[in-house]
Amino acid sequence: MTLRKEKLIPVSAILVLLIGIVSTIYVYAMQTQQETNYINVNGRDYTVDQLFSMIEPRIFESLNYSGIALDDLIVKTGVSCPECHDYIIIGGDGYQKTVKWENMKNGLLTPDRRVVFSDLPKAFRVRDVVKIEKI
Repeated sequence: MTLRKEKLIPVSAILVLLIGIVSTIYVYAMQTQQETNYINVNGRDYTVDQLFSMIEPRIFESLNYSGIALDDLIVKTGVSCPECHDYIIIGGDGYQKTVKWENMKNGLLTPDRRVVFSDLPKAFRVRDVVKIEKI
């Protein structure tokens, strides 16, 4: 009986390690596959450089962030009646937040694709933004 335990424990440990390694490789592969250099705004894809060339940067001194204003971004990308909509901001990891137009006026998209708001808690910050859509 002790011979069985001596073989079973190492085999079980190796099996657990292999499962962990395979799952880590799978998660990493899925994340790199989802990474994109584009942000979809109003149904069109833009690079961060394109967006920053279209819109004049702003600075939030109180938050120590600089970037382009989300209200300017929505207007420049052709959303009709921007104040008539709420907006969903979606990150590359699936994290998303819904905000009102009033909040968009106080929001920035930073060069590293992070959205911050001066009038909302930190829970509304979205990193690695991949999509901004109106609802």
